[in-house]
Amino acid sequence: MELQRLSLSTKIYQAPIIIMLIKQQNRYILIDTGEGHYDTDKAGNLMESLLLANIDCNKITDILITHAHRDHIGGILDADGSPNYPNATYYMAKPEFEFWMSDRPDFSKSENPEIAQASIDLIRKTLVAIEVKLQLFEPGDQLFSCIHTESAAGHTPGHIIYTIKSDNRAITNLVDLIHSPILVSQPHWGTQWDIDFDRAVDTRIKILDRCYQKQTLVLASHMPWPGIGFIGRKNNGKELEWIPKNSIN
Repeated sequence: MELQRLSLSTKIYQAPIIIMLIKQQNRYILIDTGEGHYDTDKAGNLMESLLLANIDCNKITDILITHAHRDHIGGILDADGSPNYPNATYYMAKPEFEFWMSDRPDFSKSENPEIAQASIDLIRKTLVAIEVKLQLFEPGDQLFSCIHTESAAGHTPGHIIYTIKSDNRAITNLVDLIHSPILVSQPHWGTQWDIDFDRAVDTRIKILDRCYQKQTLVLASHMPWPGIGFIGRKNNGKELEWIPKNSIN
């Protein structure tokens, strides 16, 4: 069975939330903030993890928002609505912001529109709270000279993946392009969280194939820890596959 071959549970879907921290000179840059106080039983441990690395939340200078789903922006505010990262400037793709702040976001192309509809109030509350410190960018823009932004629309209209470069090394954060190793070999399956299901499938296939062709080191938010690996091929090149990188140099 494919799930067993990938060492995945056959009974429950398990998805860690992996947050990337980038140190660039005097900047501490987070990509997303996780669930925060919305799920303290199984998630919401980012601030504690930062402290274990001797990084106080006040040191975070910048937060790049990949998209506005709760498990990516839930940690921006605490339960009282105060910012968890008071000194941070926020960055978000303009199409993502405009979609969620529009009068009637369109979920008609989702396989499960009720899930997306239920999150609108939380998302708008969060974006309004940080709007004075929020900078909007266009997909394709460069940030901080070392981070390239790229549209991966489909999961959400402004879903962004980031490629981080340092010297001659690079890693691409695929975020929610893939939620499980099974989606690498079965990219057409998609997820119930994809707002435009068909576009998400097309985007997934295109970007994964490019990552395979270029042998790009990638990270994805919900892959088995540590979420870092490469895209390979199996079955005489007919299918893509996830190849985890279990050691980091």
